Amino acid sequence: MKIHRSRFLPAFVLSFSLLVFCAGHAAEPSNVIAANAERVAEVLEGERLEAFASWWGFDPNDSTAYLQRAIDSKVPRLIIDRQSSPWVTGPLSGVSGQEIILQQGVELVALKGAYRPKGDCLLSYRECRDIILRGELKDAGKSARIRMRKQDYQSGDYDRSEWRHALALYDCENVLIQDLTIEQSGGDGIYLGTTAQRRANRNIVIRRVDCNDNHRQGISVISAENLLIEDCRLRNTDGTAPQAGIDFEPNHAEDLLVNCVLRDCIAENNTGTGYQICPQFMSGASRPISIVLENCISRDNKQHAIHLCSAPKDPPSGSLHVKGFLAERDAMAGISVQFNPWDAIRIELEDTTFRDCAAKDNFFPPIYLQGLESEARPTGGIRFTNVIVKDELDRSIFKIVDRTNAGLKELEGEVMLERGGKRSAVRP
Repeated sequence: MKIHRSRFLPAFVLSFSLLVFCAGHAAEPSNVIAANAERVAEVLEGERLEAFASWWGFDPNDSTAYLQRAIDSKVPRLIIDRQSSPWVTGPLSGVSGQEIILQQGVELVALKGAYRPKGDCLLSYRECRDIILRGELKDAGKSARIRMRKQDYQSGDYDRSEWRHALALYDCENVLIQDLTIEQSGGDGIYLGTTAQRRANRNIVIRRVDCNDNHRQGISVISAENLLIEDCRLRNTDGTAPQAGIDFEPNHAEDLLVNCVLRDCIAENNTGTGYQICPQFMSGASRPISIVLENCISRDNKQHAIHLCSAPKDPPSGSLHVKGFLAERDAMAGISVQFNPWDAIRIELEDTTFRDCAAKDNFFPPIYLQGLESEARPTGGIRFTNVIVKDELDRSIFKIVDRTNAGLKELEGEVMLERGGKRSAVRP
């Protein structure tokens, strides 16, 4: 077994992964499995540190009660074992101090006709600590799946909602999510929210997760500190706005976007933007933002590759560092920046290529900047380092909207334009 340790997670969080398998094996495939009272009792008495979900029972039509009892046992390591059909479930609530492993080939599927309340999520964690949720990969096999029924929730049979998430974390700490496919939710594939106390999620790692065909977002980040999203795919989001691959979207000035890193991720074919950052409800008094996009790709999204839309009246401060980024064939700008003056969020673009972005859009060019509606704070605060725009259209690669004639300040560096087999340096 290969254990991936994050620099954000203390050793005791991942120690569950080092436990030796206890006696017992996954149940043989069958239609219905009765509870194994003896083994369940051993778990509840603390004699077993590892258990199979099928010990509590399995019903191909609805295993909600069995799964929730297994989780509520608080066994340190719970294995959802493969059966002859998916594990069908209604909403589940997770607990602290537990590793949940979905065996290779396991599907955790939303119960048809359930999730009527607008905020029902397939699996949610509230104020939980020390969590691992992962698929078990062997021999380059397919990842386990968490799948909801998006088309049902989009139909007239359900009240319209954008919050039927597949996986939701509220004020959680020390979390590892990896090696899963999460798809067809009625909201976000993964939602990082807050409780009423507005405490952020902290020390979160999401690795090798494929968020596919979700309703609102692949991932939404409302409030997080020390977040690493690595080697993930965020694709085919379609249903209700913003419909992004990922959206950083705080709801309050006290929310956090601190030390958030996306590395080696791909956002593609989303109806919205690939990588969206919208701190519209934050302010200059908020804790400074720090977001890094490193070696990420945006491809074939219907809006921008990167869109930073800040708070028009009192934008927060902080930094956005984009390094080793490739955008190609996104329908709108490679990067769009709105309502962010030179002294608010500082932006650095390094080793970045925008290829054939906004190729059919009459308004957006590859690079779009829009300032505040204020004469006192010019737009700017952007450094270009080894940035290349590959664009064959006869147009300017920059568009700067400056309705108050505030001008530009601290736009540093230059952009290399490749067009018609020639290269030329361009400054805004």
